[in-house]
Amino acid sequence: MRTRLRELILVLPLLAAAPAVAVNTYFMDKMPIGHMTTEDIDIMLAAVNSALDSLPDGAATHWSNSKTGAKGDLTLRATYQEGGQRCRDMQVENSAGGFSNRTVVSMCKQPDGAWKLMQ
Repeated sequence: MRTRLRELILVLPLLAAAPAVAVNTYFMDKMPIGHMTTEDIDIMLAAVNSALDSLPDGAATHWSNSKTGAKGDLTLRATYQEGGQRCRDMQVENSAGGFSNRTVVSMCKQPDGAWKLMQ
């Protein structure tokens, strides 16, 4: 009986997570990022990092992959300090696989020089 209870305790969290995984997979399928290749993502991230490091607030830049048609526009909205870190708000508009999305993200520069997406 104890073995059966232990098995149930281990399996229940996995079953509870299954609907979340299904919803997340559905969500990703309806977003541009779900249709981007590794090359698309590499090009986008290079553009994001470059924009965050060098563009002034209000400036915009474009990225695209002519091989796949994936593309996007990045617009720097604000720069501020938070917890001693340089942070920036960026509007991101991406298109891939017939899907488009626009969002604003906040990112802060880490001590190692990398930009981290803030929640």
